[in-house]
Amino acid sequence: MQHEQPEHQDIREVAPDTFVDETGHQLTKKEVREIVTPHAFVVADELIGQPLAKPLRRGLAIGIDGVIISGLASASLIFVLPTMLYLCWSRYKAQKTNHLLLIALATLCMLLTLNWAPQLLQEKETISASDLNLTPHAGAELAKVSLELSTKACDDPCVEDKIKSLALELQESGVTAEHQRDLLDGVLEITQLKGTEKRALLDKYVAEPQVVTAPVTTAPVTTPAQEESYSVLDKLKNSDYSLIKWVKGILADFGLGFGWAMAYFTFYTSWNNGQTIGKRLTRIRVVQLDNQPLSLWASFSRQGGYGAGFATGLVGFAQILWDPNRQAIQDKVASTVVLYKP
Repeated sequence: MQHEQPEHQDIREVAPDTFVDETGHQLTKKEVREIVTPHAFVVADELIGQPLAKPLRRGLAIGIDGVIISGLASASLIFVLPTMLYLCWSRYKAQKTNHLLLIALATLCMLLTLNWAPQLLQEKETISASDLNLTPHAGAELAKVSLELSTKACDDPCVEDKIKSLALELQESGVTAEHQRDLLDGVLEITQLKGTEKRALLDKYVAEPQVVTAPVTTAPVTTPAQEESYSVLDKLKNSDYSLIKWVKGILADFGLGFGWAMAYFTFYTSWNNGQTIGKRLTRIRVVQLDNQPLSLWASFSRQGGYGAGFATGLVGFAQILWDPNRQAIQDKVASTVVLYKP
């Protein structure tokens, strides 16, 4: 038995996301999802003729936002606190008390967990064997002497003899005099030698590393390859200022700060009238095609388009150069355009 195909219905869009059938009945959201409807987004009349943001302004805005996101990814209050306070001020002006309380609570939690600076300076740098490039024999000698001095009774001549042998090993390993003094000073901390006696022992045995002169060998003369044999792509890959390496660096930064990027582009675009800090400084704004305020979900969908732009090898971003409404891939995803607002 064959099932009859449903009859065609005359569906009309009377307002954005609002549809009625031929009887004038307004379809519910569930009914809309069950049938084919006209495109939900149409360009609002008030947007027609407004100036679009030029690619240069959009590139500058995303560059500013990228710097901010890199700072946020460092988890330091120097970057986090001004960014959060600016969002608080924006929500206060919009009289969104619930948003303001949420941001204030999140900021308070960050004040209790984050450091003020990305890297706090320490009074004394910690030195490890890997940092000093110790030879295996010198590292073993350092461990052996430290263990013997901490577990066995050793008089002053015994201590001096062990410090002397350890100092010689460090010098042969190429450790600088400054680092030798730091290492030997740490070893002597577990002995009875203090003050003047310890300094005298260090002055006696700490010396510049022994440099072994390697025999001079003549490097074979190689004929440079013909420049014409390299393609343009090879030259780009080998260049220190390669566009490919620059793009890889951006991808790494977005990877490290992915969580911050997601929150930044979602909340700032939705809660700050379509403007991140970079867009506000460059006087551009994201708006939906129906001229309705961007919801959190729409902003979240749009920021997901940035990942698609990188996945397409930047082609998704470059299409603003030829698209009639200068829509990049993130604009296609969220049905938005970016306007210039002088």
